[in-house]
Amino acid sequence: MKPCSRRVLQSTSLLQNISIGSVVTHVAGSVKKLGHAYRDATIVLYRKNNLQPIAVTRPDKNGDYRFLGLNNDLKTFITAFDRRQEFNAVIQDNVVPK
Repeated sequence: MKPCSRRVLQSTSLLQNISIGSVVTHVAGSVKKLGHAYRDATIVLYRKNNLQPIAVTRPDKNGDYRFLGLNNDLKTFITAFDRRQEFNAVIQDNVVPK
């Protein structure tokens, strides 16, 4: 084995400046199918300005879901997909983290 040397280089010019002004919040909701709690769904949280997915989750046994650790100035929308493909996807627009 050859010995190797490692140096720590300054990388501040390569890192992004992230402002820490926003409060960390969450989005929570529930999925229902014909008025009853539904757990066979895939819920995707999207960023509204560039349509980029932020997070994906599945509801618990009561149909409830949460997305944690979001900034309160984030503009989003949520799409719920039926994993059994019996119903069309449902979209909730203008979701604001609280």
